[in-house]
Amino acid sequence: MTIDAVIFDHDGTLVDSETITLTVVGEIAVEAGAEVYAEDIDRFVGADLHVVFAEIERRSGSPLPEDIFDSFRARQTAAIEEGLDEIPGAHGLLSALAASSTPLAVASNAPVAKMELCLGATNLLPFFAHDRLVSAYDVDAWKPDPTVFLHAAEVLDVAPARCAVVEDSQPGVLGALAAGMHVFALDPKNRFRDIDGITRVASLADLHAYLT
Repeated sequence: MTIDAVIFDHDGTLVDSETITLTVVGEIAVEAGAEVYAEDIDRFVGADLHVVFAEIERRSGSPLPEDIFDSFRARQTAAIEEGLDEIPGAHGLLSALAASSTPLAVASNAPVAKMELCLGATNLLPFFAHDRLVSAYDVDAWKPDPTVFLHAAEVLDVAPARCAVVEDSQPGVLGALAAGMHVFALDPKNRFRDIDGITRVASLADLHAYLT
């Protein structure tokens, strides 16, 4: 396995923001009169918000407010500003990769503004140049579509086959596989045991042996 660059997912991989996101989505669903189930966690984590909100509308039978995306971002930002933690081991892993001059990028379904907010709040932003924060909104394609990963590889000027991707969601894992990259799934709960062609790790600390 030859790895010349590492591309990280953002939510749930570097920063512990998925709990906040799911909480806000759940609140919106309840306000819309839609049922939310335990199995929705795996479906909604890392998913395109357009798909998530369409599902809430389907269940409620009514359209969400026209400003739902702005409302969601405002509520999410307020919650993030109240307190956000890095995923354990993120700073240590990024420090080790930076010390070895490994090119790094983030590829996320989230907008760049959210990445900057979260990475700044957890002191991880200095590891990434601005142009290496790649958003699905910028390429108009959301995971599991591989476009965001392929664009990140292009920005890094590294062939996809020589890129490693660190992901924690099923859409992200599938998108990285479709991009032809080495996929490391952050999988402490053994959720991806049925997906072939990936390396599952329980924590970011476990990635040192593979990436540094």
